[in-house]
Amino acid sequence: MKKIVSAALVGAMVASAFAADAKITLNYRTKLDAFSARKVEVGDTTTHVKEWLDWEGYTGAGKQTPTNAADSFKFVLNGENAGATLNLNVNANTATQGFTLVEYSAWMGWALGPGKLTLRSGNWKDGYADGAYRVKKDADAGNAEGLDFELNKLGTILKGTNKLDFIDDLAKGGNQNALFSEADYGFTVGDGVNLNVLLGSVYNAFDTVKDADDPKDTTTTYYDAFFVSRLQLKMDPLNAELIYKLPAPKTHDIALYFMPKILDTLTLNVGGALEMYTADKEKGGYTDWAFDLRARFQATDALSLTLFTNISGTNLENAKGEKVGRNVSKGVAGRDGKYGWVAGGANLGGANAKVTSAMWNNLSARLKISDLLTATLNVGLVTPLGKVDNDDNKYGPEWRVVPAVQIYASSNASIWAGIALSGNSVTIKSAAGDVDGSSFNFDIPVIFRVKM
Repeated sequence: MKKIVSAALVGAMVASAFAADAKITLNYRTKLDAFSARKVEVGDTTTHVKEWLDWEGYTGAGKQTPTNAADSFKFVLNGENAGATLNLNVNANTATQGFTLVEYSAWMGWALGPGKLTLRSGNWKDGYADGAYRVKKDADAGNAEGLDFELNKLGTILKGTNKLDFIDDLAKGGNQNALFSEADYGFTVGDGVNLNVLLGSVYNAFDTVKDADDPKDTTTTYYDAFFVSRLQLKMDPLNAELIYKLPAPKTHDIALYFMPKILDTLTLNVGGALEMYTADKEKGGYTDWAFDLRARFQATDALSLTLFTNISGTNLENAKGEKVGRNVSKGVAGRDGKYGWVAGGANLGGANAKVTSAMWNNLSARLKISDLLTATLNVGLVTPLGKVDNDDNKYGPEWRVVPAVQIYASSNASIWAGIALSGNSVTIKSAAGDVDGSSFNFDIPVIFRVKM
C-alpha cells in the first residue's frame, strides 16, 4: 500500500512540475528537383550535365533530400518550473534512413531575487541562438525552406577550421554528441530594461592537441570543455547581445549585435564578430572578422522585403608566415566541387582557395496575393573581394535568382515551386595562357510540406 501511495505522490509531483503543457509538432517535407540541368564551359570546351543536381549543390544518385531539409518531429513538455524537449530529424528520403538527434534537453527554474534563474542541460545540433537577431521571419515564405534565404548564419562566410561561421550558436564548436549545460539569469533593471546573463560550457569538445610542427612531440593534452557566455539587453528602443566563446585552446570568439527600433515596420540588426587565435610561436596565429547587416521592411500589409549583407575577412597564414586565406562556403551557386574549373584549379569551394575577404548579399521579397497564394523572389550574390598576393586568378561573383510561388491548402500545408537560376565565372592563369571558365545552372525545385 505504501508503494502505491508513494508512486501516486511522485506522479502528482511530476504532473505539478510540468503542469501538463505538452506540445507535439511534425514538419513533413518532400523535396525534389522536377528538372535540373547544368552547363560548364572551360576555355573552348563546353559540357552539358543533366542529372539530379540540387540547386544548392547537393548531389546524389536519385532524388536525394539534403539533411538540412529533413523532416522533423518535436515533443515539448513544459511547466512553470521545469520542462523537457525531444527533437528528431526524420531522414526518410535519404540513402541512409533513420533519425538524427537535433535536441534532447531539460530545464528547471527558480524565482531568485529580482529575476529568474534557469538551468538547462542536454544535446543540441544547433545551440540556443536567439532567432530574433537572425531576422528570418520570412524564411518560411518559400525560399526553399530557408536553404537559399539564409545561406549563411551570423558570423563569417569564410569557411575553414575556425568556429566563427555560426557565432550565436552557443554549442558551435563541440561535436554533435557534446553535452551542453548553461545557467541563464534574467532580471529587470529600472523601468522596462531587461538583462539576461548566460554562462555555459560544452563538454567533450576538444580533441587531443599536439605540436604539429614537432613530429617528436609526444605530449598529449585533453580539453574536456569549452566556455560560452552571452549578455543580452532588452528594452523598448534597443535590443543587444554580447557573446564570448572559448571554442578551442587559445581561440577567442567575441560578437556584438544591436537591434535598434527605428520604425514599427523595420526590423534591423547590425553588428560583427571576431575570432583571434594566439599561437605559441611567432607564426601560425590568425584573426578572422565578420560584419553583418540584416533588415526586414514591411512595405505594405502584403509585401515585405528582407536584406542580408555580410563582409568577412581573414589574415590566416601558414607556418612559413605566408598568407593562405580561406574558402567560401561549398555549394554556392551550384558549385559543388564535383565540377571544378580545372583539375587542381581555382574552385573557390576547394582546398586551393586563397580568399582573404568576401561579401555575401541576399535580397528577398514576399508578396501575399491571397490566403492561398504567395509569390517570392530571392536574389543572392557572393563576391570575392580580396585574395592572397600569389593568386593570379580572377574570380567573378556567384549569383542566384529564384522566383517562386507557394500554394497553401491551409496555413501549415503548402506546395512550393520555383525556378532556380545560378552561375559564376573565373579566369585561370596558367603558363599556356588565360583560361576562362563559367557555369550556368537551371533547376525547378519543388517542396511538398505539411506541418502539424
